[in-house]
Amino acid sequence: MILAMESLEKLSSYKFLLIGLFLAFFLLSTTIGIRSENVTNENKPQSSAENSESPFSLAVIKDYSEIIGVILEAIVILLLYKTVKDFAELAKVSKLQTEVRFRPWVGPSGGFEFLREDGDKKQYSITMKNFGEVPASNVIVTCTVTDSMPDKLSFMNDNNKNDTKNQFQLGPLLPGMEKRYWVFIENERYRRAMEGTSNIFIFIYFLYLFSGGKSGYGMISQLDKKTNNFVHKEMWID
Repeated sequence: MILAMESLEKLSSYKFLLIGLFLAFFLLSTTIGIRSENVTNENKPQSSAENSESPFSLAVIKDYSEIIGVILEAIVILLLYKTVKDFAELAKVSKLQTEVRFRPWVGPSGGFEFLREDGDKKQYSITMKNFGEVPASNVIVTCTVTDSMPDKLSFMNDNNKNDTKNQFQLGPLLPGMEKRYWVFIENERYRRAMEGTSNIFIFIYFLYLFSGGKSGYGMISQLDKKTNNFVHKEMWID
């Protein structure tokens, strides 16, 4: 799509350039005709021998030939400049497309879904999907459940020692492939959140590796006691 738009812009610019070139030659031809007519009138022949002479003098032809040559050289230089500039822009677009397209994009395909009661805990799951065209060689999940809004920087830097973080390797994720990650919440913590005496926040971060480097997707979700669903409070991409 981007390349098509670039091509249309190039055609439009060249179209206006060709129109301008045509008008320039038309004006030059008209000027030469007027100049030659003036020269003919000024040097009107008095004999039949003089009538056979060409209305265009060598000086006039030489002058306008030099003018046309200069204009043509300027047009060639302008076309070369535009060609080099267009190729440079095309190279930038191609590089950007390569960086964005040929890599994995891992993210959630939905929100947290309640599965079942597991003893004294509630089991939730979230589905992650690779939306890109390149497989992720490994996906590492970092997750923790807190009662207050977590500080993502402290969790990312592994500075918070009060809450236990759970890390799990989901393994490779092919293009279009989905995998689920389970989150368990104690019934007592859930009861306090529903009563309004506490909150439940889930911090989850997916780090995925690929041949071109690594990237990540993170989000912080809060349990809404009115809808009994988790609402995403913050999301980011690294």
